[in-house]
Amino acid sequence: MNGRARGRTVKGRRAKSMTEGRVRKRKRPPKSGRTAARARETEAAASRGVRDEGGTGRTDSMSEPFYITTAIDYVNQKPHLGTAYEKIGADCMARYMRLRGYDTRFVMGNDEHSTNVEKEAVRRGMDTLEYCREMSGVFTGTWKALNISYDDFIHTTEERHIRSVTELFSRIEKNGYIYKGRYEGLYCESCEEFIVEKDLEGGLCPRHRTEPRKISEENYFFALSRFEERLLEHIAGNPGFIRPKTRENEIVNVIKGGLQDVSISRSGITWGIPLPIDPGHVIYVWFDALTNYISALGFGGDDTSLFERYWPADVHVIGKDILRFHAVYWP
Repeated sequence: MNGRARGRTVKGRRAKSMTEGRVRKRKRPPKSGRTAARARETEAAASRGVRDEGGTGRTDSMSEPFYITTAIDYVNQKPHLGTAYEKIGADCMARYMRLRGYDTRFVMGNDEHSTNVEKEAVRRGMDTLEYCREMSGVFTGTWKALNISYDDFIHTTEERHIRSVTELFSRIEKNGYIYKGRYEGLYCESCEEFIVEKDLEGGLCPRHRTEPRKISEENYFFALSRFEERLLEHIAGNPGFIRPKTRENEIVNVIKGGLQDVSISRSGITWGIPLPIDPGHVIYVWFDALTNYISALGFGGDDTSLFERYWPADVHVIGKDILRFHAVYWP
C-alpha cells in the first residue's frame, strides 16, 4: 500500500528504510553519500579551511536533506507520557542533525479520521471537526510547553492531506493492486484494526484486553500478499531497516508466516475520506494515517518541491505497537 512505498518507487526514488529502536530509518540512494561518509566530509572540509560554526561539525558545504517524523496521534484523548517520550526522542535527533548541518525537516501531527474520535465528539455533544480543532490546540500547546522543534504539524482533516491520500489510492488502484471483496472476521474497535483469531489472547485483543467485534462487510482490499518476497528481499538487502534486531526478526516471521490482503476501506461510515472510486466507502484509517508522511511534503499537490527534496524519509520514530503498519504495510 505504500506510496512512499518503501519498496515501491515514488517519483522515481526508491525508499530504503530502517527502524532504530522506536526509530524507523531508511538509507538514501548511494549517490547522495550519507551517514558514515558525513564524518569524513566534515574532517575533509575542516582540512580545507571550510568554516565550522562553533565547532559543532557543521560546515557551509553541508546541506544534505534529513527527514524525520513521529507517529501521528489520535485525538480521542489528551497526550500522555508515552506520546511525549516519542516526541522528545525525535526532537533530540532533529536538533542534533541540525547542529551537524543537515537540512533537517521534522514533522509531527494528529490522526483525526477515527471512529473513536467521532465517538468522543458525539459523547461531548460537539461537531467532530470542531472537536478535532479543539484537541489540536491541546496537543500543540503541550508540544510548545515541551519546546519540541517540529517544522510542520499535519492534520489528517486538512485538504492537503485529503488530496495526497486520494492521489496515492488512485495510483495504487491504477497499478492493479486494489480489488473489491467481502471481509468477514474480527475487528478491534480500540485498535481500529482487523484482527485474526490466532493473534488473540484468551479471546481478547492483546493490546486493549477487549473482545473484538465480528463484522461482515464489503470492502476494497490491497493485494499485500503479492509483496511477501519483495518485502523479505528489501529487509535482507537493507541491514538496519528495522531496529532493534528483535523487532526485525518479529516482522520477518510475520511475513514468512504468510501475508493476507488487507482491507483499505470501510462501508457504512461517513467520518473519513471518501473513496475516489466508490463514495459509499471511506478510506480505512490506517491507509489514511500513514500517508501523512508524504502529505506533509505536498505529495499529490501543485507544489511537490518538498516531496522531491526530502522523500524518502530518513527516520520514523514509532512505538513497537504500530510496527507492523510501518514495517509491512507502509513499505
